[in-house]
Amino acid sequence: MSGFDFPAYKAALEARDVDRWLEFYADDADWFEFRADHPPRAPHHMHGREQIGAFLRQLADAPMEIALTNEVLAAERSAFTLTVTFGEGGRILGNVIIEHRDGRIVRQTGVEARD
Repeated sequence: MSGFDFPAYKAALEARDVDRWLEFYADDADWFEFRADHPPRAPHHMHGREQIGAFLRQLADAPMEIALTNEVLAAERSAFTLTVTFGEGGRILGNVIIEHRDGRIVRQTGVEARD
């Protein structure tokens, strides 16, 4: 991949197609999440496709829907809002920034709030 294919990334994410979704991450990608149980002093951090892939596989099996909206796209980074809706009605709302090089995500940072 020479550029980042955001529409394909969005389709893989929303479908929770782990194999396609994981292809968008660099081998040494970093993923940081800030949430109530992981504040700025201790974010949830995953490093590398193996850790990220394990997390994505957990998401793929969970009873929920994921929607990506409010995209802002640039050459080396993109931002979006992620809404996760669970079967019982709870939601997670997150804002995410991804940094990408050579068509792969090298760093993902998200801040989320939950019901």
